[in-house]
Formats: sequence, structure tokens, C-alpha cells
Amino acid sequence: MATATGPDRGIRRPRRLGRPGLRTLLTVTMAGLALTTVVLLALVVAEVAGRRQAAEIGDGLDELAFQMSDKLDRAMFERWRDIRIIAARPVLRGDDTAAKRVALEILQQTYPDYAWIGFTDVQGRVLASTGRLLEGEDVSARPWFVGALKGPFAGDVHKALLLERLLTNPDPGTPLRFVDVSMPVMAEGGLIGVVGAHLSWSWADDIRRSLIAPGESRSGTDILVVDKDGAVLLGPRALEGRKLDLPGLAAGTTDPGPRVETWPDDGRAYLTALHRSQGFRDYPGLGWTVVVRQPVDQALAPVSDLRRLILWGAVAIAATACGFALWLAARIASPLDRLSRAARRVGETSSPDEVPLDGGYREVRDLAWSLQRMIAALTQKQEELVRANLGLEARVAERTAELTAEIAERRKVEQDREDLIQRLKQMAETDFLTGVMNRRSFFDIAGRELAAARRYVRALAVIVLDIDHFKRINDRYGHGTGDEILKGVAKRLADEMRAGDILARFGGEEFVILLQEADQDAALATAERLRTALADRSFGLIDGSCLTVTASLGLATADSETGSIDDLITRADAALYRAKEAGRNRVEVG
Repeated sequence: MATATGPDRGIRRPRRLGRPGLRTLLTVTMAGLALTTVVLLALVVAEVAGRRQAAEIGDGLDELAFQMSDKLDRAMFERWRDIRIIAARPVLRGDDTAAKRVALEILQQTYPDYAWIGFTDVQGRVLASTGRLLEGEDVSARPWFVGALKGPFAGDVHKALLLERLLTNPDPGTPLRFVDVSMPVMAEGGLIGVVGAHLSWSWADDIRRSLIAPGESRSGTDILVVDKDGAVLLGPRALEGRKLDLPGLAAGTTDPGPRVETWPDDGRAYLTALHRSQGFRDYPGLGWTVVVRQPVDQALAPVSDLRRLILWGAVAIAATACGFALWLAARIASPLDRLSRAARRVGETSSPDEVPLDGGYREVRDLAWSLQRMIAALTQKQEELVRANLGLEARVAERTAELTAEIAERRKVEQDREDLIQRLKQMAETDFLTGVMNRRSFFDIAGRELAAARRYVRALAVIVLDIDHFKRINDRYGHGTGDEILKGVAKRLADEMRAGDILARFGGEEFVILLQEADQDAALATAERLRTALADRSFGLIDGSCLTVTASLGLATADSETGSIDDLITRADAALYRAKEAGRNRVEVG
């Protein structure tokens, strides 16, 4: 190293070496780090997001299979309940054949998919039926008759036999197919006959079509219904009647979740989801399995699009990061360069033109040499140091203000998060349509109230309310009007209840009310007041007309034998069905 003279005496200058400058080092280092980070992060995000989206797509198919299975079970339960109710009616125990026929035809009119309903004697001879079809015929060998002799019976899908030539087929290209529901008709002396119904299988296809609306993201999606032996009951024409050989359909297996399967009808790979029918309430189910499939290339197309979008975004971010690194390196190196030149000018001369420029030295070494020279002239720089201190104080004050603002912003974010949690909790506990409590919240609160009633020996009652003929309202006025009626009923019930009572929507047109400190007389009075409040005042519709709504109510009070809130609701529900059977718009005690 060379030794400086004059003011720089004793300070040794570093030799100029052919090394890259600070700007180059910073540019290469930051650009390389940014590029590596962005590429790795993009690959990880693409993989994680792709898997998550694929899982969401599979969950959507799972949900679709569940909805189809649930709708089938609920629809069959409604028909099961219809036939059980008609089997209990006194008109079937009388001798008036015409009256029996009228009762059966009225039931058929309530649900158009009843293809045929008939009543037989114990020998299997049809005594009365809808449209007089098969009257006088012997059906003793039919499975629905044989099964009902032993108890309530539901028969799987089968082709029409006796009725094939008597009923009009809306689709001549396919045979008529029925699902059977039959019940024994009992009197004091024992079994007096069987009431049975053939339910047109077309209702299941209507449910399937309602779940897959044209133009939605479920393009190419098929819904199939498979019986307990694996044969296709409903689905593409090429598969109907064929037995599916899918691992998830094997006996004794649980639902495997969405998976990719190769199907026999076209050899294509499909994302496949299954859901087994569980029945509903006292309807045991027929062992159906709902299978939902969607071609893999269509189902997972959004995943491929997302991954491409993420990778292209990573390329754009990486290019931006490289440009930013170049700019940032210049921003960092240029002040150091200027600082070095200024330090040399201060140590050597007041004129920058007299400073010798030598490009052989690099920034970091040049800075070290300049700082050594500045130490020799430190006593002459007190004024500059004072100004630097003032600038530092200003920067500290500025940073303090920034930190204060940041703390306030974080507190606001935390408060917004707490508000969001409260709103989500309220949404989870409230029925979205009527605004009253939902089923899950009701069970949480009702269970605690029952335990408290036992502990402190307080009266407790439950009322189950069901709007009469609500399906007719939906069919005639539309679901929009039906929703308005549900909201109006919920508001009117809430207006008539005491402050401590609890109102919840159980689902569909059914509501439940928990009455605290109410014995049977008080609960009966409350139930009658609620029934009257609905029946005596009509509801105004959007078109200016009015609609009168009635309801059937069943109530039950807690006693020493009440084991749980489920037991109490079951008793009230049974009383509700008695109210329905007794003509509706009434209150029954369970």
C-alpha cells in the first residue's frame, strides 16, 4: 500500500483491485435471492392451492351426493307418512267403498307422483283404488301386499306389471317403474286389509335435475342412484339396469370420499363421490347409494388454470423483483459513492475539481479510506455533527409517529376481527330465512334448560308447530311467497310468545317453542293462543291479495321420565302427527 502525504500523512491507501463494485454485488445478490424465493414460493403455493381447490371440488361432489340422498330419503319419508296416515283413517274401516275411493283419490291429488293407490282385503283382493284401476283384481302375490301383512313396507324400484297397460306412460321409450309403500290396516279385531301405493320413479329424476342446473360449474356431472346390489336405478341410459363394479359400492365398506374411477360405459376417468342412504326418522330406507361423477378433465380444469395463473404471476413478480433489485442497488451504492467523494474533498481541498479521480478503487475500500481521512479532520466537523444530530432527532420523531399510527391501526384490525367473530357466531346460531334460532342452537339451549328444570324442580314444555298444507302454498304461489309466509309466521309467533320463551325453526315449515316454567295447562293455553294468532289473521301477499294460514301443534311437558330434550320433542312430534291426522289446525297433547 502507498502512504499519503499532507493531511493524509500516516494513512495508507488500499490498492485498487479488479473486483466487482458494491452496486453489482447488491444487484446480483438481491436479484438472485428474489428470483429463488419467488420461484420456490410459486411452486409451493401452486401445489398447495391446487390440492386445496381439488379438495374443494371433491367436497362439492360429496355435498351434491349427500343432498340427493337426503332429498330421496325425505321424499320417501313423506310418502311413508302419507300411507301410514291414510291407513289409520276410520274411513278404511267402514263399509262405504266409494268413500274409501274418494279418500285415496284425495291423497293422490296431494302428490301427483302417486301413480296408483289401492286398498285390499286380507285375501289380497282390491276393494277400492284410484281411478277404479285393478278393483276386484287379486294382488295377493305382489311383494307390497305380502310385505305389508308383516308390518309397514317399502319396496325397491320395479317395472309396472298389472298397471303397464292401464296407465299412460309419459316417456314411451322407457318402461313405467314404481317404488312401493304399503301399510297394514288394523281394527279392534286385528288386520282387516292393506293400503298400498305405487310411486312413479320419475320423481327421483326430477330431484336429480333440480340439483344440476344447466350452465353451472357442474358441467358434465352425472347423478346416479344405485340399489343395495349395485345395480343402477337412475342415471345415464347406457348404465340403467347395469351393475356397477366400483370399490366404494362393495358391501360393508364406508363411503371412501371423492376419488378418481374409470367407468365402464365410456372408459373415461371420473372424479366420483358416494353417499349411502340412511333413511329418515322411522322410514328405514332401501339401501340406495347415490353416486356423483364428473369427468376429471372438467372437474380439475380450475386447478390447472390456477396453477398456470400462479406460475405466470411468479414470472411477472420475478421480473419486477429483478428490476427493483437493480434500482435498489443503485439507490444504496450511489449515496456511498457520493459520501466517499465528499469525504475526500473535505480532507484534501474545498474544490472538487482538484480531487484526483481514479477508477481503480472500489466503493467499500474507498469508503474505508475516506473514513480514515475523516477521523483526522473530526475536530473541524463539529458543526456538521450538530446538524446531523438535529436531523437524527427529526427522523426519530417521524419514526415514533409512524409507530404510533401503526399501533392504532393494529388495534383497529383486532377490533374488526372481534366484530367479525361476533357476526359469524350470530350467523351460525340463527336461521338465515326467518331470523329466529336454528336447530343446532335450540338443542344447545334446550338441553341446558331441561337440566336446570330438573335441578330446581321447574316446569318445562315443548311445542312443535307445523304449517298446514305448506307444500300447496309453494306449488300455487311459488317458493318466494312460501319464504314470506315462513318469515311472517316466525314474526307472529315471536310477537305472541313470552320474553323468556325460545322459538326456533326446525326445518322446512316446522317450528319448535320451548316454554320455561309452564305446566301442561299453561303450555296448552299458549299453544292455543299461537294457533289462533295464525288462523285468525291472514297474511298479505305481494300482489295485494291475502292468504290465511293454519297450523297443527303438538305439545309435551317434561316429567320425571323425560330422559333428554330429544324425548320431549319426540312426544310433541307424535302429538303433532295426531293433530294432522285429526284434521289439522288444532292442538294435541303428547
